[in-house]
Amino acid sequence: MTGCKINNSSNKIQVRDLQLVTREAIGHMKEGEEEKTKTYSALIWTDKAIQKKDIEFLNDIKDLKIDQKTPLRVLHRRPLAVRARVIHSMETQYVDEHHFRLHLKTQAGTYIKEFVHGDFGRTKPNIGSLMNVTADILELDVESVDVDWPPALDD
Repeated sequence: MTGCKINNSSNKIQVRDLQLVTREAIGHMKEGEEEKTKTYSALIWTDKAIQKKDIEFLNDIKDLKIDQKTPLRVLHRRPLAVRARVIHSMETQYVDEHHFRLHLKTQAGTYIKEFVHGDFGRTKPNIGSLMNVTADILELDVESVDVDWPPALDD
């Protein structure tokens, strides 16, 4: 079924740029994986009571370089390595004394859960170390994957 047939058959979904892609095109996409950015929304819990002023400094941090050892939770399927990743930006929303929402824009391949809780010191720095608290992640949503692929088709 073509994209046009799908679009004409339903008002619940719409398809654009539906196409067959070559192995070469998929290889090109994989090459650019490190350059992709992803945006997330995370609900964070802190052990210490916080006020809005305690999280506002995170909004000013740009292009934070972090080092992540392969997380304990994935070590059984990934090799042990230290990967440098970048947190491009963060935006906070205060919820209450022990919770805030964190919107992040990161380099693809960043382990977000570990960036929040630190994974026993395996991700440095992390939200817990930056705030000098014990932090954990209660919810994590991917908001977007920013990659210019597949190529746009003429209508």
